[in-house]
Amino acid sequence: MHYTDWLRGFIGSETEVAVSGDVVIGTLTNVGEGTITLKVPPIIYGPPTDTAVIPLRSIEFVRIVAS
Repeated sequence: MHYTDWLRGFIGSETEVAVSGDVVIGTLTNVGEGTITLKVPPIIYGPPTDTAVIPLRSIEFVRIVAS
């Protein structure tokens, strides 16, 4: 089983993704070949979208928040 196959099992779950110097918190919506997509709350003075696309190579760890 590949890492991305494991992540696909958690689509729709609250997820914390650590990247260099930051943690992105949101709902996992998609796992692609080289990226994951999270639905995140809007950011003040940020981009006008509610999605974060994170390249797999920049992820340090992923935590799936238990419900």
